[in-house]
Amino acid sequence: MSTEAKSTAAAGCGFREIRGLVTELSRRLDAHQRGRIAELDLTPTQAKALEELGEPRTARELAAALCCEPPNVTYVISKLEKQGMVVRQPHPLDGRAKQLVLTEAGRELRLDLLRRMGAESPLDHLSDAERSVLRDDLLKALGRAD
Repeated sequence: MSTEAKSTAAAGCGFREIRGLVTELSRRLDAHQRGRIAELDLTPTQAKALEELGEPRTARELAAALCCEPPNVTYVISKLEKQGMVVRQPHPLDGRAKQLVLTEAGRELRLDLLRRMGAESPLDHLSDAERSVLRDDLLKALGRAD
């Protein structure tokens, strides 16, 4: 095998290995997240909505954060509203809009969700410094380096 062919094979193997490792980590993180969400009897979309509602948002803003259409958000929020987790309030700056605001029960559920998702994570064995390096490297790989 020529030197160029060996170099190309080594580079390809490196990319395949990295892709495989990133995929495996993603699957582990997803399984961990889904398990924690299920413990609270939530759907993944409900959990993401709770995460995003740390501050009041309009349905349109929440839809953008969830990468979905506003009617889907309406359905998810209606379910959370029936459970007493979210209320719709008039927007303070736009009389035509409503804001989605967590109730006290919703804030407690959100904090519980965030605690659970942070506990026993597939990244727990990494130190804070190692997680910081991993974050920086992932941002760099995504072309979003600080």
